[in-house]
Amino acid sequence: MLREYKDEQDMQALKCGDKWVETDRLYTKWNGLPMQNGTPYFWLGEFCEKHDLPFYGLHSFRHLFASLLVNQGVDIVTVSGALGHSTVSTTSNIYCHMLDEARAKVSEAVSSALDFSGSKKEPRGA
Repeated sequence: MLREYKDEQDMQALKCGDKWVETDRLYTKWNGLPMQNGTPYFWLGEFCEKHDLPFYGLHSFRHLFASLLVNQGVDIVTVSGALGHSTVSTTSNIYCHMLDEARAKVSEAVSSALDFSGSKKEPRGA
């Protein structure tokens, strides 16, 4: 979808000619200039209202993205890079509760894998 959107922007740039302003922004006005920060937020609110969906704001998508990565076991350095944080400590401070939950799941998985109760074998070294 993002590639399609970029293709649309490229077509718009051709139509605008020298009026097009090249920026690094994803969402722009008709001429390539950055749109106001609140515009996508407003669009999402309208979309949710039109489709009778709850509106939690745009930031909830970022939080969801981070949650999905952490819960799939993606390392914190990669998650931090994907979120665009300049330091890993920023990511770990903001999402520490998720990281703690993910660590707990890992501990439970290891404990479950090493659980020999119910079997007659004892673990090596016991």
